[in-house]
Amino acid sequence: MKMKTYILRTAAALTILLSLQSCEDAINLDPISDIGADGFYSNTQEVNLAVIGIYNSLHLKQLDEWVVTELRSDNTQLSFDNSQNANVPYRQLDRFVSNPLNEFTASYWRASYKTIGLSNNVLANLDAVTDAELGLQYEGEARFLRAHSMFNLVRLYGGIFIVTEPIAPQEARNLERKSIEEAYAVIIEDLEFAYNNLPESYGSDQIGRATKWAAGVELGKALLTQKTAASTTRAEIVLRDVVQMSGGRLLPNYEDVFDTNNEYNDEIFFAVRYQSGLVGLGSPFANLFAPLQSENNVVFGGGDEFNIPTGDFETLYSSNDPRADVNLAFSWVDSRNNVNMERFVTKYNGNFNNVDDAPNDWVISRYADAILLLAEAINENNGAPTPEAIGYLNDVRNRANQGDIPDAQVDSFFDFKLALEEERRKEFAFENHRWFDLLRTNRAVTVMNNHFATDFQYNDPDQPFFNTPPIQPFQTLLPIPQYEIDLNPSVAQNVGY
Repeated sequence: MKMKTYILRTAAALTILLSLQSCEDAINLDPISDIGADGFYSNTQEVNLAVIGIYNSLHLKQLDEWVVTELRSDNTQLSFDNSQNANVPYRQLDRFVSNPLNEFTASYWRASYKTIGLSNNVLANLDAVTDAELGLQYEGEARFLRAHSMFNLVRLYGGIFIVTEPIAPQEARNLERKSIEEAYAVIIEDLEFAYNNLPESYGSDQIGRATKWAAGVELGKALLTQKTAASTTRAEIVLRDVVQMSGGRLLPNYEDVFDTNNEYNDEIFFAVRYQSGLVGLGSPFANLFAPLQSENNVVFGGGDEFNIPTGDFETLYSSNDPRADVNLAFSWVDSRNNVNMERFVTKYNGNFNNVDDAPNDWVISRYADAILLLAEAINENNGAPTPEAIGYLNDVRNRANQGDIPDAQVDSFFDFKLALEEERRKEFAFENHRWFDLLRTNRAVTVMNNHFATDFQYNDPDQPFFNTPPIQPFQTLLPIPQYEIDLNPSVAQNVGY
């Protein structure tokens, strides 16, 4: 495998330091963890190391993101081959019966504020950077990474704490949740700054840092999610700029996008980076998602059988769609040549020799996302699909050997929305997009209730304890972690919890 770039190698050097800091966080029950500055920043090199530390913190956040997004969608579910008392925190989120004590609801919240806190520390110490252009870059990176965390938080939890500067623990205890609208104002301001000030590209030794185009895709998605006439108009402008000016493109072969020997290719705008080799930066997802008791027959060390593709994927892809083989498998062969008919995610299976140490990056945004978001913005702004919007949809379909979509399937505003929804599900399977897509289009309750009504696993008369009734709109939000409310009883819990 080719050598990873400077940003990831530097992150490896920071892992020991941040691991020690994480151990301290684990016993620190102050809300939002330790988000005060520590006096480390005295020159440009130290600020740069601090920026790298923000990127490194994404590993902690990414670890549980699939649990609070993909597992709550109709894309994946927890294995039903174990008892009702096994893996309860996962099962709660899968079946929308979570509560404020759920460990993943809490850990994702903590990890996100860890990233926000590290970003704020950098932003408060930019005076140490003597090069003005470099200072703007570091500010853009920190604000992009802060906005990325806040954007996910507000979509998952609703109103959140808005923290834009380092604060002391006592101040943190007295914070109040702000409205969704106030959160979006900060998110969009941060992303606009990053979009206008980050470099369009970096040298080969700096690949992995956020670019103008990574910020543009995130900004376009945030504006579309905000869903006002002005924000949707702005989203189209930004996304058109990304599509036309970034130099991004669809690779001819879908599988090449995720090839570990082809990372940060022309289709990828931003990814959370991983590196195998026992340097503390390996990816755990291959082992988390591989079949239980598969030993070394699927990936080294076997799997935990989490995040199982739902039965829908048996028929979702056509027989000639190459995305199916990249994203999942429907069986595996054990050491006795027995075929085990079990679905599992394969998208993050690389070559590695230690458990939880795969080399596969987790892609956050790519060109396919940009053109499908642009098609969505055009449809929203015009009240009907246009040839341009349909063309972007067909570009993605044709890369997957599906041909142009029949006119009858996209002859109205809503038909086109449904066609985009289906294509995005196929294209971004298991990339943590599906739940956010359903939230953005206000389809989450409808889609999930149909899923729970039709998927046999949630209606098995022999396992009635897994039966799942229709969800209510309040359940699309996660509860605020109980420890936050215990520390500050004035913090309002989400309705229904």
